[in-house]
Amino acid sequence: MVVSKRPRILLAVALTCAIVFFTFQSRDALADSRQPNLSPDRIPPGSRPQDGDSKTGSDAEQTYKLPSSAQLVAESFRLPWADSFRDHFEAVTRLKNVTMAEAKATCTWAFEDAVDFQYDNNVDWVVHERSDEEIGARRKEWQAFVDGQMIPWEMVKDKFEGRGIVVLAGNHDTTMRLKVVLRRLKVLDSSIPVEVHYWDDELSQDTMDELASMYQPMTFNDLSQGHNIIKVKKDGLFINYQLKSAALVNSKFAEFLLLDSDNIPVIDPEFLFNSAVYQEYHSVFWPDIARSRPQNPAWAITNTPCRMDEYEQESGQMLVDKRRYWYHLQLAAWLNNEHGSYYNEFLLGDKDMFRFAWHALKTDYGRPRKWLTSVGVENDGYYCGHSFAQHHPDDGRIAFMHGGLVKSVALEVMRWNKEEKGGYFRHYKRAPTDEDPAHNVRVGIKFDGAKYWPGRPEDTKVAMCTDMEDVPARDLEEILPGWEKAYEEIGGFWQLEQDAKAKAEKAKADGAAADAKGGA
Repeated sequence: MVVSKRPRILLAVALTCAIVFFTFQSRDALADSRQPNLSPDRIPPGSRPQDGDSKTGSDAEQTYKLPSSAQLVAESFRLPWADSFRDHFEAVTRLKNVTMAEAKATCTWAFEDAVDFQYDNNVDWVVHERSDEEIGARRKEWQAFVDGQMIPWEMVKDKFEGRGIVVLAGNHDTTMRLKVVLRRLKVLDSSIPVEVHYWDDELSQDTMDELASMYQPMTFNDLSQGHNIIKVKKDGLFINYQLKSAALVNSKFAEFLLLDSDNIPVIDPEFLFNSAVYQEYHSVFWPDIARSRPQNPAWAITNTPCRMDEYEQESGQMLVDKRRYWYHLQLAAWLNNEHGSYYNEFLLGDKDMFRFAWHALKTDYGRPRKWLTSVGVENDGYYCGHSFAQHHPDDGRIAFMHGGLVKSVALEVMRWNKEEKGGYFRHYKRAPTDEDPAHNVRVGIKFDGAKYWPGRPEDTKVAMCTDMEDVPARDLEEILPGWEKAYEEIGGFWQLEQDAKAKAEKAKADGAAADAKGGA
């Protein structure tokens, strides 16, 4: 049978239309599946004008109206779960952009040089402010990530449960420090689960077995393996800040306490989840000793005017409810992982990635009532702070002793303090205004060459110390009696023990070599 040309043409047109229709339907369905945090009625800014509006380009973007459901939530921390933030995020991405001039204008300290000691005055971003063009480009990057690149909560919500400690370990030193933490948890009779994250072969099976024998319940997670929700690369031999944020996203816990391996709990950390601050905000960020400079690009990039009532974040400990802040944690990890080479220039690793992720998403975080206390030693009027005492969010009790600079001290100076001066945890400095975060205290980093030590070796290593310059040092027994002994009993001075053992073995070997030489 011969079919005329006209019906064949009509049939071809019909088939073509059907193919196009189903192709676009499939494309739209696929696009919807990749928009985990978007409301169904979301429209990219400027993608189409409002009805009756003939403007195009930038004018159309300026006149675009938010959907009625997308309103900024003033107290967004009260939103009950991760996907409750979707409309709030929509409004966040439509906020008026903050310029560098506007961002820094809100911080007017009288002694700016004492505000932030993390960077010298001659670093590039301090000397030459980042342009608004650069700021705008970086802002658009994270907004695009929030707009449609994050992993949907619905896809992962069943992977998380319970509460626990998340800690990273791997090399010999971090493993030794973790053992101190585990012994302390045993002393406190704590039952909080511990999850140890590591990279590839950094932890041997024997080491994992040893750690597990010291404390239970304990589990391990290899961040290099494909089962992790987000993947990262370990691209350096020493500091890999991206592993910390990746560990939090990949952790099995729905609520976690992030803990550095050199941070010793003073009280049972499990009770911190019951604090009033955590129960209200479902997060607690502890403060560092310094503030962020007004010209720090992170303020403007996150559309946040500089804050004079806020310290930098000290992320040696952090409480977060992942069920509520799943997307916030993803943004922090994205800043640290995908764009770490840029943001680490002015955010010093992972610690402030979390704070500015919360700022970007216009969400308040919980803070402890008290600022940190510096802990260290004073010799002949020279104070060297080597640890931070961080406090319970509600009542100001010391909750953690974070020995951030203990690991860098000259061991002979530590031993001299213990054996000749009565201890290495002897003094503290606490600002009289430690409950007023808007009050500025002159702080800084200095370098201890141990010149107060009579007969010190000429090759004594110089160590970093923190100081509160206008605050007198006091006896640590006033606020934390018996800590020196408690720290020693859990093996806190393992460095001294290893050093003494190494010296004894060397002396023995040298003696044997001398005997052999004499016998010959």
